Amino acid sequence: MRFVIFVIFLLGVALAAPSSIDPGYNCKPGQKCWPSLQEWQHLNHTIDGHLYQTIPLGAPCYENSTYYDAAVCSVVENDYNNSIPRGGYYGQTYWPNWEACGTSGCSLLSSNPEVTLYSTCSLGRLATYYVDVRNTSHISAALQFAKVHNIRISVKNTGHDFFGRSTVPNSLAIWTHNLKSLDFHQTFTAHNCPSANAQNVGEMGAGVIAGDAYRFFNSHGVDITGGYEESVGIAGGFGQGGGVGDYTTTYGLMVDNAVEFEVVTAEGQVRTINECNDPELFWAMRGGGGGTYAILTKYRVQVYPSVPVHTYNFLATFKDTTNATQQQGLREVLTAHANNQIIWSSQLVTGQVDYSTKGVSFGLVLPYADDGSRLKRATASFFQTVSNLTYVNVLENNYTSFPTYTDYLAFSAIDARATKPPGIFSLLASRLMPRHLFNASETVDSLVSAVIEGMEKARRLLPLQRTGAQVVLETPLSTPDNNQKTSALPAWREAMWHVIHVGEWYEPLAPAALQKATDGFLEMLEPLKKLSPGGGAYFNEAHYGEPDWEQTFFGANYNRLLDIKNKYDPTHIFDCYKCVGWRGEQE
Repeated sequence: MRFVIFVIFLLGVALAAPSSIDPGYNCKPGQKCWPSLQEWQHLNHTIDGHLYQTIPLGAPCYENSTYYDAAVCSVVENDYNNSIPRGGYYGQTYWPNWEACGTSGCSLLSSNPEVTLYSTCSLGRLATYYVDVRNTSHISAALQFAKVHNIRISVKNTGHDFFGRSTVPNSLAIWTHNLKSLDFHQTFTAHNCPSANAQNVGEMGAGVIAGDAYRFFNSHGVDITGGYEESVGIAGGFGQGGGVGDYTTTYGLMVDNAVEFEVVTAEGQVRTINECNDPELFWAMRGGGGGTYAILTKYRVQVYPSVPVHTYNFLATFKDTTNATQQQGLREVLTAHANNQIIWSSQLVTGQVDYSTKGVSFGLVLPYADDGSRLKRATASFFQTVSNLTYVNVLENNYTSFPTYTDYLAFSAIDARATKPPGIFSLLASRLMPRHLFNASETVDSLVSAVIEGMEKARRLLPLQRTGAQVVLETPLSTPDNNQKTSALPAWREAMWHVIHVGEWYEPLAPAALQKATDGFLEMLEPLKKLSPGGGAYFNEAHYGEPDWEQTFFGANYNRLLDIKNKYDPTHIFDCYKCVGWRGEQE
């Protein structure tokens, strides 16, 4: 009889009009509202056996864990520092500080996965249960179950997330990682929307990772406007929060190229949305962040004919060992970089530059249908300047061309594995720097000094750890979005640099040390903020402690986005950290 009552109640909720009352979604294990084992089993039956209790990735390697298994542990250790197989486990995040909760977690030591980092294994921030979604009906059922029991929902794909938005303790997680469909439409007919019909449109399931998308579309002679990290879930937070990569300077952000989405809305309804159907929701999901308004299941996006990819690589160390001379070398290269940025942007050169207090690595990129001559002309002045700097020891200063983007990725993936390995702890602080700063020597000097000041502070905050600054040239200057077709942060359209201060470490920091670093990384942004009043930071790659997050991440779009959020998700079942409509930490 109990199950009959439960099923009737569940169906009643599914058929009722959506409530506008926010219940909090704060039920926790051990409370009366928490579902019984039988109720969890019923949900599992409803979704074809795809409900799982979360097991942290490192659990089989903890001898005092219920899940200890030496054979399974061996597989985990082998995959631990490989981002692609790692992303195939629900019970992990790319950066383990978002797996842990304070001093509790279940991670392994990245530099030696045979070592466990905690005395015992715990769930940390990971969800209690997750639904391994294989179709839209699984999402609809999970949403209705969460509403009946007042349980918070979290949405996760690969765990490649600098804010930990995809890991929420005591939640029911929607894991979209196995929605892997890929398709290419040479002629695309949009759903009930002739104005959105197009040529060369790619279609991806929500779980497709970037590398698979690049190879699939390249096999059809086209390329997609994704990022460069192959393990990122390209249609998820990346493709809904902006999406920057090697094609951004040429074709804009990934959200600029979105044509149509398939989504499941808060009431469990499956919708195909575009500029004609639910245009407000479509606009919000084109830049306003993932996991906020609806759960995306398919992403349809404009793709472009493949062209060769040309690169310029400059690798150098700073001479001598004193801080003063190293800082002088750093200043020389940063200034030369800033002085050349206007011409690089005008020629659509993109790429990333990694600065440390000891050296620098440039990886400039230009996808273009020539033999590399355009890139060489654009960088000729810089090439000559950095060959003759006083405090710089040049190790590489050369050009390489690749026939296709997938050929280039085979090269760049090796570098990414070495410079941005998964399984290490990470902290970011970033700011978008507008083009007017590059027009005069005085403002260039101020910009260079602000970046160096932040780098020096990071080194003091995290001694003996990996610190530095990354300057990203992947800004959408070619797509001004004058008609506001997307909800991406307006500051993107004026930015020439996306400056990211980075700190990385291998073992958990003591709470006091972590708090000091977190506060310090926020403080180090002040010089950059003073140079960019009214600007902002990239929603996907910013400081998670940003106090003025509504303005910083969304700018003038925030109020409109909030209205759309309240319309399509009136009870805030999708409530991710510092996303539009975030209610704050719930007790």
